[in-house]
Amino acid sequence: MSDMPLMDLHTHSDSSPDGEEPTTSLCEAAVERGLFALAITDHCEVNVFKEECYDRSIKQSMFEIVKAREVFRSRLKVLVGVELGQATQDLSCAELVAKAGVDFIIGSLHNLRGRPDFAFLDYEEENVEPLLEEYFTQVLELARWGKFDVLGHLTYPLRYIMGEQGIEVCLDRYQEQIDEIFKALIQNGCGIEVNTSTLRQPLGRTMPELSQVRRYRELGGEIITVGSDAHCARHVGAGIREGIALLEAAGFTHMTYFEKRKPVPVAI
Repeated sequence: MSDMPLMDLHTHSDSSPDGEEPTTSLCEAAVERGLFALAITDHCEVNVFKEECYDRSIKQSMFEIVKAREVFRSRLKVLVGVELGQATQDLSCAELVAKAGVDFIIGSLHNLRGRPDFAFLDYEEENVEPLLEEYFTQVLELARWGKFDVLGHLTYPLRYIMGEQGIEVCLDRYQEQIDEIFKALIQNGCGIEVNTSTLRQPLGRTMPELSQVRRYRELGGEIITVGSDAHCARHVGAGIREGIALLEAAGFTHMTYFEKRKPVPVAI
């Protein structure tokens, strides 16, 4: 694995509201760490598309990525990406973004309809079981829509429920829902990502973890990416080697990046 091209397919620049540094800084960090490819996937939360000015910020993001692609052309494959949040909460908006001429789209669900981001819920006052049931129901709706490339951080709520609140969750009761999500993704030609951000956070495991990645493979899943979810240059590439090792443990021989929405396999 030491000689294999490394890539980070989930990063955020300061064109995301929670990003800290410009695209060029992320690219410089990727070059320093020996990455072959880097996708800048700034947020586009379609449920608050105009209210929070994503109609402007996503255009700025794409402009900055295209500029960086030229600057780093001989040193790094820079991919124009977007993290499309809550697509099924405004399909007309989501479908416009999906046609925007990017290389790569991560489909994510950060909040349920009518609720704040999972980061801001008080789980001492929430009933975790029905909350997660509804989460997986809405992720299945997203997977069935399927106009993206990979599903981002499948087990996102656990970052907060288990990682920050310390409430233990067994995913066995949701396995039937998760299996249906995987089947819908596979049917639509979509993949999943292994998000390594939680290796450096209290949760201490990837999203999703090995057992779910292995299950995706068992059901016939082939498209899979690895991303750090970096929001600053110091986290670019963080956990990527561990993520690739997890893919190998799950039985994968290849991982994937995307150019012009087309999957490109890379041997592990």
